[in-house]
Amino acid sequence: MNGRKIIDVMPHAIALILFCLLCFVMPAKYPDMFASSGEKVEVTITGGMSAGGAARAIKDAGAVKDVNKLIDWMVRLEIDRTLRPGTYLIAPGSEASVAKQLKTAIPVAHTVTIIPGTRYSALSAALKLPEGDDGLLKALSEKDNFPAELHELLPDDPKDRIVFLLPETYSLAPGNSLASQTVRRASGLWMERVGKRLPEGADKKFTSQRGVLASIVEGEARINEERPILAGIFLNRLNKRMPLQSCATVMYCWDEVGIKKKSLTYKDLEIDSPYNTYRNYGLPPGPISVPSEDSWISSLEPAKTDYLFFFATSKGNHIFSRTYEEHLRKQREGID
Repeated sequence: MNGRKIIDVMPHAIALILFCLLCFVMPAKYPDMFASSGEKVEVTITGGMSAGGAARAIKDAGAVKDVNKLIDWMVRLEIDRTLRPGTYLIAPGSEASVAKQLKTAIPVAHTVTIIPGTRYSALSAALKLPEGDDGLLKALSEKDNFPAELHELLPDDPKDRIVFLLPETYSLAPGNSLASQTVRRASGLWMERVGKRLPEGADKKFTSQRGVLASIVEGEARINEERPILAGIFLNRLNKRMPLQSCATVMYCWDEVGIKKKSLTYKDLEIDSPYNTYRNYGLPPGPISVPSEDSWISSLEPAKTDYLFFFATSKGNHIFSRTYEEHLRKQREGID
């Protein structure tokens, strides 16, 4: 009789044990075991977002309950500083489960590449914004899109702030905030790589002028080693109250009226524009393009020489001279 009772109870006991294993033991030991089978939520992580910000976004989407536990797991899995921007599909579950999903997930991202020498007018296309979209101007107008250290140094005209967008390829989260994300990421990288080189006490005027100078160097230089020399020449000319006579600024003037010039004639140098440094003394009123990191560093740390003149050769390099007579002689001789 006792044996028969035991046999009758066995199926119920086994069922209870299996129930406990499936509902309590397995989820506790393997928290992400059933994650993929549930309905997933969409979470967007923007570029530059902190681990705390990402964890809050994930909680707001309903994927986890405890932000701090999720941050702890992100730190354990070493993804708190390496989380890529983009849109993630996450199965709600324990904080450990969600963190493990984040570590292996490939987010849907939008890639933006800023090329050195890009004009403001071409940046919207680089950001792949719809024609007529003024999102870039709005993003540049918002000081909070720039590092706090830059707020007091920003030019008044938002368009001139493009000098603080470091050329690079950026992976961004899809959506309507591409311009803001780009400005935040690119200016943050500028602060990291270039901003630390600003001299102590650099003010708004100094920084804006060196940004304009960097954009001119970008337009003139083809060889990295020549950038500091070119920056030094332009500063020498400014100190002697000589016109800069930069062909790059004249090219910009013609671009602004919708005419692309591959080369310039003497007649082209007469175009009426405040950016024409053949007709106007001093720096132009704003940058002509987005400078590269090398052009920025050259404008902040120019080469100290006696050169005042230069011309480009057919090979793309420049010939430098100290006097106008030397400059003309080298041109006549066709020195390459």
